[in-house]
Amino acid sequence: MAEAAHDVDALVKAPSPARRHRFVQTCCLMTTLAHTAATLICVFAFREGNFAEFSPQRLLQFVPQHLYVWRTSCLLVMLSSLSTLLFILAMRDVLEEKFRSTVGVAVCLALLACVLDIEGVSRMMVLFADISMQGQINCTYLGADLVQIGWTIINQSITQTFMLSAFLYGTAGLCIVRCLSGTRFVPRYLAFAHLPVWTCMVVTSVVTFLGHLPAALCLMFAGNLGLSFLAAFTGVSIDSMLSASKADQKREEDHAKLIPTANTGESP
Repeated sequence: MAEAAHDVDALVKAPSPARRHRFVQTCCLMTTLAHTAATLICVFAFREGNFAEFSPQRLLQFVPQHLYVWRTSCLLVMLSSLSTLLFILAMRDVLEEKFRSTVGVAVCLALLACVLDIEGVSRMMVLFADISMQGQINCTYLGADLVQIGWTIINQSITQTFMLSAFLYGTAGLCIVRCLSGTRFVPRYLAFAHLPVWTCMVVTSVVTFLGHLPAALCLMFAGNLGLSFLAAFTGVSIDSMLSASKADQKREEDHAKLIPTANTGESP
């Protein structure tokens, strides 16, 4: 316990501790809100379009009829991807210097995952939506050709988001789990809380690679919702530890001020 308290005190006494504390809190809060909003609106779109039995034709019909819902869903998904990158970046501020190289690898993997994710989702938001709209207003497109073009875009986006991005995010998260399990700053249960979420993302990538898209979609929903709870739990845990450490530090300073007063016999 003494070693753990020493590590927390080291973080509290580090340069700009208040700014570092606010950055971690902001990233955790942003991740929680972004992933919750993205999950809810995607579930709404999934139910509204009745995609239990997915087909490109159904999606091509859904987008023109619910264009604002589609674009809002894509924007929130991109925001949630960016928040995941910031969440992993925030973990750098709560780990010791000896983990900097591992955290650096995790941040690089998360950055690459974010770029792939945003590119894939933006393609669906702009290009796929445009193809869908063209099918509604331009009768020169043949149905089979339109479906083929749409399916090509969907495959490219699924490859980038469900397979590549999910795997990179999951691997980056597992690097963070490795660091959290070895640090004396945070309790061990925080590392165990991170493990299932990041593992779920890696499993999502593997399931997508094996061609089980419905199962991959369910895992993706579960992983994003789990990440929203994880970010909130991480933020509260770190905040409580830093607050407790600051309170202990203040009591020690007050006690140190009382000792000279007691030695001189003066009343406080």
